[in-house]
Amino acid sequence: MGVEELGKENLPRRGPLIIASNHRSAWDPPVLGFAAYPREVHFIAKRELFNPILGPIIRAYNAHPIKRSAGARGSLLTALELLERDFAIIIFPEGTRNRTSEPLLPLRRGVQWLAYRPEVRERVKVVPTWIEGKPGDFLVVFGEPLSPLDVEEEAFLGLLRERMLEARKRALSEAKNKRR
Repeated sequence: MGVEELGKENLPRRGPLIIASNHRSAWDPPVLGFAAYPREVHFIAKRELFNPILGPIIRAYNAHPIKRSAGARGSLLTALELLERDFAIIIFPEGTRNRTSEPLLPLRRGVQWLAYRPEVRERVKVVPTWIEGKPGDFLVVFGEPLSPLDVEEEAFLGLLRERMLEARKRALSEAKNKRR
């Protein structure tokens, strides 16, 4: 798998971390895990993926199952538990894969809820991230980390969206330069 990363220095080596990325394909979790190496990352996946064939594989890549019937609350509580243990987690703030022509769907409040939880608020960093490309040729851009201590809660989602789109611009510019 060809994965190039930019801004890897923006990933804190330790402490609770949310990698907040766009989401276009099923490739996104393993690509982000590979790009973030050596930082170990965890992600939440729908329970239906944990079948006898795929289940052992995605568990090996730190996937944590959630019941869809438990809704967002179940996945958020699992994610919070991981952050409290100083893990890095991958969050797709769009809430689902984006299959539209828009670069980014509206961001859901789950990432904000996690970042501002009293249990992690003073230590967590949120890294706006963008994935561009296709299998064999992915580019991952890690933006400058956001701290909930530096951003008013009401402004957080807007700033995160802005920073994710800045990472997109950098990714598209880099891709364009590679084609020359």
